[in-house]
Amino acid sequence: MRASSKRVFGLGAAAAVAAALTIGSSPATAETSATPAPASAGTPTTAGSGSLSIAEMDQTGNHVMGAGIARNAGETEIVTSVPGAVTTQQGDLSATAQAASAGPPPGRIQGFDISAWQPSVNFLAAYRAGARFVYVKATEGTSYVSSTYKQQYATAKQRNLYRGGYVYAQPSQASGAATANYFFAHGGQWSADGKTLPPLLDIEYGSASQGTCYGKSWSQMRSWIKDFSNTVYQKTKRYPAIYTTTDWWKRCTNNSNQFSKNPLFVALYPVHDFTTPGTLGRSWSKWTFWQWSASGTLPGDQDVYRNSADYLERFASKTG
Repeated sequence: MRASSKRVFGLGAAAAVAAALTIGSSPATAETSATPAPASAGTPTTAGSGSLSIAEMDQTGNHVMGAGIARNAGETEIVTSVPGAVTTQQGDLSATAQAASAGPPPGRIQGFDISAWQPSVNFLAAYRAGARFVYVKATEGTSYVSSTYKQQYATAKQRNLYRGGYVYAQPSQASGAATANYFFAHGGQWSADGKTLPPLLDIEYGSASQGTCYGKSWSQMRSWIKDFSNTVYQKTKRYPAIYTTTDWWKRCTNNSNQFSKNPLFVALYPVHDFTTPGTLGRSWSKWTFWQWSASGTLPGDQDVYRNSADYLERFASKTG
């Protein structure tokens, strides 16, 4: 059965879903002490319902993590929930949410990823719900800066979460080095404080006009990613994590084995086997983070770290 073309805006993006999920934000999505920052292009300015097309996200240059994956799965719209809502409309739960209720993958550390589309996240409630880490969108390509990034990034640490910033890649827009430098020039950061995760490169399917691989050959894409990775390493002495799907990696890098130093943040859902995200790209023998659902008890997409809390602490404290 073909997946629905609509899904929850602000709750992530799925590779394929059985039906639409039209709910308010989860109980952990309103930080009562937070005031939403002024909107950048493509950022919601009112707390209302409706839908946003992926085409509009393309036009504004502000994509949620996984938007390209959703587009590749045939989805065309993201159904908006009410920003800052604190209750879930249980009667509207779809098969997507019901499938997520079987998770999270057992024995893993829970976390989530967010962007300006979740302007008022209750990080304390998320921590109490089991979250221990979060990735926050900082920039996209060299043309978009999240208006909520600095506040979300700082508050996450205050609420005792490990946190990191992520970049939504636009390889046809600028070089990998320019993209990394834009991230650092506009609030993106890393610090050796033992609470900061390495910067994350979100690289996924391009739009119809860009092409799945943004018009780049396998060697050109590998070079672009290396350019980004090396620039981040020069500034932080940490190799950036890479968020992608195994399918995209095969299509656009020829299943490269050249990025084993970059932690893998694999996207795979809906989940049928909660013990594994399946086959990985050839660069990796194991995954570090797994985005396993587009919705759940935490804000944004639902993620897990593969090992224990002690290992997460070591990972955040690692250099090189």
